[in-house]
Amino acid sequence: MSTATDLNATTIIANLQAGAYPRETIETIARGFLPLPQEDLIPVLAYLMASADQEIAELAAASLHDIPSRIVHAFASNENASAEHLELLVRASRDRAILEALIRNRVVSDNAIAELARRADPSVQEVIVINQARIIRSRHILDELLENPLLSPDARRRALEVREEFFDKKARLALLAEETATAEEAEREAELFANVNLDAIRDLLEQAEAEKIADKKSETPNLESNEAEDPTKVSVWSQIATMTVGEKVQLAFKGNKTVRMILVRERSRLVAGATMRNPRMSESEVEQIAGMRNVEEEVLRLIGMRRDWTSKYPIALALIKNPKAPIGVVLPLINRLNLRDLKSLKDDKGVSEAVRVNARKFFLAKQK
Repeated sequence: MSTATDLNATTIIANLQAGAYPRETIETIARGFLPLPQEDLIPVLAYLMASADQEIAELAAASLHDIPSRIVHAFASNENASAEHLELLVRASRDRAILEALIRNRVVSDNAIAELARRADPSVQEVIVINQARIIRSRHILDELLENPLLSPDARRRALEVREEFFDKKARLALLAEETATAEEAEREAELFANVNLDAIRDLLEQAEAEKIADKKSETPNLESNEAEDPTKVSVWSQIATMTVGEKVQLAFKGNKTVRMILVRERSRLVAGATMRNPRMSESEVEQIAGMRNVEEEVLRLIGMRRDWTSKYPIALALIKNPKAPIGVVLPLINRLNLRDLKSLKDDKGVSEAVRVNARKFFLAKQK
């Protein structure tokens, strides 16, 4: 057994889990006969209350009951306590006041409260359902509460009211807003197609015409499975499939996000290049594209040439981790990575050996 100097809840629980103590020692612990501060003794007893050994579980429950309730309540309310230790008490306690303190303690995870919601008795159900901050953050607490076989009629009514107010109504409003936004987007698209200045891609249009590229040589990329489920993307894809290269170049420069995410994967460098020149291309899209392995190398090169894009850490990191990115683009960016990303990259088999070697060099240098 550990010496008195290193006795604490974490050590004892770890030893109990590892089976390091004989039963006589476990019984001594369950009786509360240890020189431990009570904030360490409480989680140990809570852990033992879940023991498969009924006698040990009962001894631990009795010992926990003997600790003054104000001390247990103070522990349950302590936001500096270990979340793991607090959650042991969530599972062990049946005291409404203690459980209320734990529900209100921000350190206790939402998952632990959801677990409690499924088995809580009516007095505790009320405490859970009125804690709207937790429920709004983690709807599964409400879902678990509604699955509780002991759910009282009053708690059910309140739970359904909360669901209607914060989730069902919100979902309806979000759908309405999405439909409105889609209509407005369509109007903006129509206006953009009518008035957009194509000078920025004039060179691409002229090159497409000069090279007389047949449309069949510019293959429209297949939709990913999740995109194929989106009727909007399927409709756009169907239209794109019938376009000439020149028309695709114009659409790539003028189109919305759905269009850009399809056309950036075109094998035609003219179409993909026009997509990257689209004035509405956002940094979040660039980051997503920088990580794609189904785009042409030229697209990744274009991203690497834009200092305003590569100056953004997430974009630079996505490029570096993309094995399809040109090595000349990637290597100058590696030194900008933080220590954590360098550590991950130096052993990443998904990137080239040159990238791993440079990551290892910079990692060792920054460590010093």
